[in-house]
Amino acid sequence: MSEEHPTIAYPVVRTDPTRPPEEYARLRREQPVCPITLATGDPAYLVTRYDDVRTVLADRRFSRALMLEPDAPRFQAAAPSPDVILNMDPPRHTRVRKFASQAFTPRRVDELRPRMEVIVGEVLDEMAAGPRPADLNEAFGRPIPLRIVCEMLGVPLEDQEQFVGWTERMMSLRDHPPEEVRRAYMDMRAYFSDLVDRKRADPQDDLLSALTTLTDHEGPLTQAELVGMGTALLVAGHDTSITVFASSVLTLLRHPEQLAELRKDPSLWPAAVEELLRLDNPGGVISPRRASTDIRLGDTVIPAGAAVMQHIGSACRDESVFQDPERFDLHRTGSTQLFFGHGPHYCIGAPLARAEMEIGLRMLFERFPGLRLAVDPRSLKWRDFAALGGYTEFPVTWG
Repeated sequence: MSEEHPTIAYPVVRTDPTRPPEEYARLRREQPVCPITLATGDPAYLVTRYDDVRTVLADRRFSRALMLEPDAPRFQAAAPSPDVILNMDPPRHTRVRKFASQAFTPRRVDELRPRMEVIVGEVLDEMAAGPRPADLNEAFGRPIPLRIVCEMLGVPLEDQEQFVGWTERMMSLRDHPPEEVRRAYMDMRAYFSDLVDRKRADPQDDLLSALTTLTDHEGPLTQAELVGMGTALLVAGHDTSITVFASSVLTLLRHPEQLAELRKDPSLWPAAVEELLRLDNPGGVISPRRASTDIRLGDTVIPAGAAVMQHIGSACRDESVFQDPERFDLHRTGSTQLFFGHGPHYCIGAPLARAEMEIGLRMLFERFPGLRLAVDPRSLKWRDFAALGGYTEFPVTWG
């Protein structure tokens, strides 16, 4: 590499815990397709502009399945599983996705809203009865999505806590030894394999039980596919929400006039959620691709076999797409945020995640109108070396 454009280390570390690194804005201007070195030491390309990120997400020449090859650059220590839906390409991905998609339609999620409100209310009761300051991550951001997705899947309440440690290690890029990361994957797969067996033997009214009975012209899902589906839905269904809840609360507290507007007119919450997902996207890349052939992206030719990291957080702040992208604007119109991805791998749980945020944030600020950060924002700590960033703690108080 030239001295003008040296290879950078990924992930880029935040110097200000409340905002993304300025390096991404520089890359969008000067080097939108940039060679990087991953936390594993392997090489890759980082893509930071909105249009280029959409291309990587939608163009099937950028393959998820090729990241499974033995010679593929490694994003993290543990080798990805071929039976997790995120790691599949069409047509296998299309078939497996079809089995689960019926549980996450907007209509089905609307039917779940009353139950979601009950769960949020229970969590807020527990938070009110607990100590102050409270860590919003542990008192609110984690239990809400975890309880909702576990109830949907049919995971017993008493088993839910063990997922916390597994998920933390599974999403780690550097903070845990490779053997711990691999062990977490193995333990979660073993748990879901046993749970699938129990659902087959004694089906209940839950998604995992339903998936064990469904079939198509190719037959039912395999044991490995069911285990992979359960793992993907549980990890994706709660880890991202923890980060976004805390970041969203910080943004709303920093914009009291717009928060007051939301209190006055709750019908604005869906628009607020879209803008929060754009602005407070935790950044990072959880599903890198691999080029199946030489592909030109802008002025750069990405060689066949290279890993490509599409940075959605950077794309959502692209100045060429979003006017005044650093500003939180409840009434923003125009381009769609990419928090849930784009193309074949668009997040299957997007309707559920949106509903969780709308209900959770609205009820949080209704229950605690005096909610405020209990520390100086500059003292917050950000998890730089995780597949999805986030605050290690988010102390709040109220009253």
